[in-house]
Amino acid sequence: MARSGQARLIVWGGSAVGTPALIKALRSRLLPEEELDVVLVGRTASRLEVVGELCRKLAEVCKGDLRVSYTSDIVGSLEGANYILNQVRVGGLSGRVFDETFPRDLGIPGEETIGPGGFSYASRTIPVILEYCRVAEQKAPHALILNLANPSSYVQYAIRRYTSMAAVGICDMPVRVTRRIAKVLGISHAELDFDYVGMHHAGWVTGVRHLERDVLPQVLGRAEQVEAGVDPSLIRAVGAIPSPYFRHYFHPDRVLAETEGKKCRAEELMDTQAELLAEYARPDAHERPDIGEQRGAAWYDMIVVPVLLSLMRDSRKHFIVNIDNGCTIPWLPSEAIVEVLCMVGASGAHPLHVGAVPADVRAWLQCNCTYEMLAVRAIVERSYDLAMRALLLNPLISSLDVARAVLDRVWPEDCAR
Repeated sequence: MARSGQARLIVWGGSAVGTPALIKALRSRLLPEEELDVVLVGRTASRLEVVGELCRKLAEVCKGDLRVSYTSDIVGSLEGANYILNQVRVGGLSGRVFDETFPRDLGIPGEETIGPGGFSYASRTIPVILEYCRVAEQKAPHALILNLANPSSYVQYAIRRYTSMAAVGICDMPVRVTRRIAKVLGISHAELDFDYVGMHHAGWVTGVRHLERDVLPQVLGRAEQVEAGVDPSLIRAVGAIPSPYFRHYFHPDRVLAETEGKKCRAEELMDTQAELLAEYARPDAHERPDIGEQRGAAWYDMIVVPVLLSLMRDSRKHFIVNIDNGCTIPWLPSEAIVEVLCMVGASGAHPLHVGAVPADVRAWLQCNCTYEMLAVRAIVERSYDLAMRALLLNPLISSLDVARAVLDRVWPEDCAR
C-alpha cells in the first residue's frame, strides 16, 4: 500500500470525454503534501490520446503532486494500484442509444439504468467488467473498486458475487436530492441529517433533521418544490421523498409521452462528444477554464473525488454510497447491494443508522432487490429462464409477453433458452 498522502488511482474507461472533469476536481482539492498517480486506461487509442494528453496537462497545475498517464495495457497499469475507478461504458453511446430507444417500441419508457434498457446495458457490461476484475484479482487484489459504471448496482453485485474484489458504488443522485431538499428548506446542506435507504437510482429520503429537530413534515408540505418528478400527492401520502427515477415507475405514460418524437439523451451526447473531442485536441485546451463543461460531468466534483479523498485521508466523512448490505437492512438479503449513509475512511465505507421505512417502500425495495440479483445471475450464468423470472419482477414489465419481447431484443443468441 502507498504511504499516507500517496496513492495510485486506475481509471477504467479513462478515455471518456468527461474524464477531464475528474482531473480538474482533483487538482482543486489535492493538498500540497499529497501525491496521486492517475492512470487512464482506455481501449480506443485515438480518443485515449486526446483525452489523456489534455488530462496530463491539466494535472500540471495542482497544489499537490498530481500525475496523469494513460495506457491501453490493463494488466501493466494495475501494478501498485490502491483504487480503481470503474467508468467503463460497454457499447459506447451507440449502445446507450439502443437501450434508451428500443423500450419505446414496447410502450415502455427508455432509460439506460432501469427497466428494459437497464437490463440490456447490464447484459453487455457485466461480462466485460468481470474480465477486468479477474485481472485485478491477480495484479491488485487489495485495490478498492469505486464503481461509477451503470447500471451501477447490477455491476457492483456482479463484482461482489463473482470476484473477490472489494467495491463501493458512487452516484451523484443522492447528493442532488438532498441538496434540493436543503434548498427547499432554506437551510445549509451541511446542517441537515438525512435518513436514506434504497439502491442505485431507487433510493428514498425517509427522514430529515435540523439540529436534531424533525423537519420532514416541512419538506412534505413543500413536495411540489422538491422536483422529484413524482406527483407531490404521492410523496405526501408515502411520507418519503423518492429518487427522480421513480417517475418512470409511477408515471410511465407521462414519461413516454414526453419523449415521443424526441432525440434520446444518448443521441444528444453523441453530438456533444464529437464537439468536445475537437476542443480537447486544441493545443491551448488545458488553458481554457471552461474546457469540458459542456459534458456536465458534475458527479466527479459532487461525489467521486470527495469519496476518494476521504478514503485516502481517512477523513471518516459521511456519504450516501452503495455497499454490501450485511446486517444493515435486516429485511433485505445480506449479499444485496444497498444505498445508505456511510462513514468513509481508510478502511472503506461503513453503514450508519437506517431509520424507519414505510411498509410499501420496504416491499418495493425487496422486489427490486430480488429483480436485480436474479438479473445478474441470469446474465453471468447465461440463463434465459432466470432472465425471464427477473424481468417479471421489474415494475415496467407488465406481462410475460412483454418480458419475452424484451429478451427477443437483447438476449444473446448463443445463450441458453
